[in-house]
Amino acid sequence: MEHPRAARTAAAAVPAAAVLVTALAACGGGGPDTAQDGPGSEAAEKLGQAQLVQYEDAKVVPEAGESGIYGELAGVERTEKLRSSTELDKPECADAANSWGSLPEVQEAPASVAVFARGDDTVSHTILAVPESVAEKALETVAPEQDCTAYEATLEDGSTSSYTMSELDIGKVGDASRAFAVKTETGGETVWMHSVVYRHGDHLAAATVLGPDSKGDHEELLSGFAASSVEREEKVL
Repeated sequence: MEHPRAARTAAAAVPAAAVLVTALAACGGGGPDTAQDGPGSEAAEKLGQAQLVQYEDAKVVPEAGESGIYGELAGVERTEKLRSSTELDKPECADAANSWGSLPEVQEAPASVAVFARGDDTVSHTILAVPESVAEKALETVAPEQDCTAYEATLEDGSTSSYTMSELDIGKVGDASRAFAVKTETGGETVWMHSVVYRHGDHLAAATVLGPDSKGDHEELLSGFAASSVEREEKVL
C-alpha cells in the first residue's frame, strides 16, 4: 500500500515539471521493495543494500521502493506517460533537470530507488551503477542552456501549473554534483522540489526532497541526506 501523503504530494508537483523521475517513485513501485529479475538484478540488489533506511525523522517507505534496470522501472515508465500528456509553453524545458535519465547507458543501468516520508515531505533517492565516464556525461546534462527559469504547463484535464527553477549551492556531494530547486504553483498550492544529482566513482545518484517546505529546511535536509547517502555507499559498494 502506498504512503498516501507521499503519493499525493509527488503527483501534484512532478508530472508537468518533468523533473527527476525519482520524485515519482513516491507513487509506488508495485510492491514491497519491488525488484525485477533478469540482467542487472544482482547489481540492482546490491545498490538497494546501499540505501539508507532512515535519515533523522525521514523513514523509508518500503512499498514505494524499486530496483532493476532503470528504464524498466514502473516509476520511470509512469513518468514518460505523464510527460506525453502534458503541454509545456516551453517544450524545451521538458527535460530541464533530468535529461541524464534519457541517456541510453543510464536507461540500461542497474538501479535502486528508495522513498522516505517525513510529515508532508517526501525524500527519494536513486542510485545507478554506470561507468565513471557515463556518470560524468550525465552530470554535464544537468541544468539546461535554454531559459527554463520559468515555464508553465497544461495538464490533460486542462488545469495549469507554473514553475520556477533555480540552481542551488549546497556544496559538493560525492566527486561532483549539481543541485537545483523547482517551485510549483498549482491550484492555489505551492510545492517545492529540492534536488541534487551527483557522481560518486562509478555510480550516479540523485536525491530529492519534495513537499511544501513548511519548515524551510529542504536545503539542509537535502544536503545532510545526500552526505549520509555517500557515506553509506562508500561502506557497501
